[in-house]
Amino acid sequence: MRRLLERSGGFLPAVLALGLPVVFLPTASDSYILPRASIVIAGACLGVGVALLIPTAAGLGNLRLPLALAAAAAVLAFAFSISWPLSFVGSYTRYESLPIRLAYLGLLACCVWLLRTPRQRDLVVAALVFSTSVACIKALIQWASHVPFRPDGDLGNANLLAALVVMAVPLAIDRARRGTLFQFAWAGALIPLAAGLWVTTSRSGDLGLVAGCLALLAMSVPRRLVVPVGAFAAGVVALALFFVLKTPLRALNDDPPELRLHLWSDGARLVLGRPLTGWGEDATGLSFGHYLTQDYAGLVTFDRVHSGPLDVAATQGLLGLAALAWVVGLVIWTAWRRRDVAGVPALAAALVGYSVWVFFNFDWAPATGAFWLLAGVLWSVLAPPHSWGGGPQGRRGIAAGIAAVGLVLVAFVLAVLPILADTWYVRGHSDLSVRVDPLQAQYHWAIGTVDELRRAADLGETEPSMYVQLGDQERLLGDLAAAKRAYRRALEIDPYYTPAAQHLATLT
Repeated sequence: MRRLLERSGGFLPAVLALGLPVVFLPTASDSYILPRASIVIAGACLGVGVALLIPTAAGLGNLRLPLALAAAAAVLAFAFSISWPLSFVGSYTRYESLPIRLAYLGLLACCVWLLRTPRQRDLVVAALVFSTSVACIKALIQWASHVPFRPDGDLGNANLLAALVVMAVPLAIDRARRGTLFQFAWAGALIPLAAGLWVTTSRSGDLGLVAGCLALLAMSVPRRLVVPVGAFAAGVVALALFFVLKTPLRALNDDPPELRLHLWSDGARLVLGRPLTGWGEDATGLSFGHYLTQDYAGLVTFDRVHSGPLDVAATQGLLGLAALAWVVGLVIWTAWRRRDVAGVPALAAALVGYSVWVFFNFDWAPATGAFWLLAGVLWSVLAPPHSWGGGPQGRRGIAAGIAAVGLVLVAFVLAVLPILADTWYVRGHSDLSVRVDPLQAQYHWAIGTVDELRRAADLGETEPSMYVQLGDQERLLGDLAAAKRAYRRALEIDPYYTPAAQHLATLT
C-alpha cells in the first residue's frame, strides 16, 4: 500500500488543479463554490495524509516557520472570533472558514511533499491551463447565448474565471516559448484564455494579467537587462492604471473607483476595530455594518471589503496578514533569486498576477485554491531534496497512520457532508440538511420556524433579511421585545437595510 501511495501520490495535485476550474454540481443549491471548497479541503486533507505515510520528496526548508505561524494566526483568529460557528463552517456560498484557510496552507505543503519529478510538476501546470481553457470556452458559449450577464464559465462569478486566466496565461506563454513537446497546443491555449478574460469584463483580471506577463518578462531576461525591463514594467502598469481610471472602463459593471476607495476606507476602520486577531474567519458580514458610512446596497456586497489584504486583516488581524505576507513574499523572493531555473519565472509570474487581482477582490476557494497549489509547485522546485528513507516506522508509523485516518475523517465531515446537505436543501429537505451540516445557518433559516430562525441567528447568519423574518415571527407570537432585537440586529449588519428600519419603526 505504501509503495502504491508513493507512486500515485505525486499525481494528486494535478487532479486538484484539473478539477478546480471545471467541477460543479448541478444537483446542489450552491452548484459552483461549495464543490470547489470541498475539493480544497478534501485535497489538502488527503494530500497531507498521504505525505504522512510515505517518504517526502522535499522538505519545507525555511518556509516551515512562516507556514506554521500562518496556521497559528488562523487558529488564533478563530479562538477570538465573534462567531465560532460561522468561522468554522463559513457563510453560505463563501466558506472562507478556518478549515479553508488551513487547507490553503495544506495544499502548498502537500505539493512540496508529494511532487517528486518534473513530470508531476508539469502535469499540475498542464491540468490547470487545460481546465481553465475549458472554463473559458464555456464562458464564450455563455457570452454568445447572453447567459449569464457576465459569463463565468460555470465558476459562479466572472472574476473567479478572470483570476484563473491570470494564472494560466503566464504558464502557457512560458511553455510555448520554451519549445516544449506540445508547443503549439500551449500557444493555442492562449486564444480561449484571452477570449475568456475579455468576456468576463474584469478590470482586475486585466491588471493582473498585465502584471503577471511583465513579471514573466522581468524574470526571463538576462540579469543585465533587469533594471531597464523593470522600469518598462513600471511604466506599463502606470499606463494601464491611467487607462482604467480615465476611460469609460472606470464605471464598468457599476463599480467606479470612488466607490471602491470609499469601501476600502470603511474596511480600514473595520480592521482598526480589532487590529491584532481580527473578527474571525468569514465574520466580516456580522461586523462590517458597524463601520459602513455609505449605502452600498445593489452595488457591492458589504460582507467583504473587496481587497484581499484588507479582508485578511479584517478576519485574521494584522498578525494573520503579516504571516501570510511572509509566506507569499518568501516564495516570490526565493523565486526571484533562482529565476534561472526552468519553470520558475512562469510559476512566480502566475503568483504575482493573482496577487494583483486579489488586491481588488477577495480570496475565494475556486481561485485561491489554485494559487496555493501553484505556490506549492513552485516551492517544490526551489526546496532542497529531502527524504526520510523508508517512511515512518514503529510508533512513529502508527501515529502517522492514525493521523492519516483522522484526516480522511475530517475530509468526509468537512467536504462530503456539506455537499450531501446542500443536495437535500435544493430538494426541499432542509430538515435532513441540518442533521449532517448542523452549523450552517442557511439550512435552519430554510426550515422557517421561529425556533430554527433563532438557531440561524445564534449560528451567525449574515443576511439581514433573515432577522427581519425572525422579527416578524416574534411579533406574531406577541414577543415585541424579541422582535425589536431581531430588527435591530438586522440594522447592525446593514444599517441601510430599509425593511428592518420600517418594521422597527412600527414598534416604536
